[in-house]
Amino acid sequence: MYARRPKESHRDTVTYEIEMLGFCARRVTRGENAEENDRNVYLEAFLLHYRNLIRFFSGEHHREDKEDLSTANSTAWAGRELTPAEVAAIKEPAKALDSKYHQDISKYLQHCTRARFDRDRAWDVELMLREIDPVITEFERAFPR
Repeated sequence: MYARRPKESHRDTVTYEIEMLGFCARRVTRGENAEENDRNVYLEAFLLHYRNLIRFFSGEHHREDKEDLSTANSTAWAGRELTPAEVAAIKEPAKALDSKYHQDISKYLQHCTRARFDRDRAWDVELMLREIDPVITEFERAFPR
């Protein structure tokens, strides 16, 4: 049996996603001697955590009935709403990333489809990290551990 480490809070769930994003990115970008299947696993894990984070930060498609954690309802996990400055620094840039990447990542990771062959693509992990890093920094400033 295996389980991920227990979460101490809803905020800790986001911390876990951020930590795993960084871990997977390091394995993908520094894995020149890794086996191809290992690189593929880390790339797919990176994309999964990236998608989770951009959806959380953007608040897009928040599903209250599914108990989603997101900036659409920060009171549920942080006990307060985002300030206008936090919306500008976290939510708005994350919406742009969500629009840019979410659909492509989902198509890349989801069940077997023709698109996985017809439109297979490469992922610029380093660019994606540079794009999300300011959002993560602002989130951690606004909602410290």
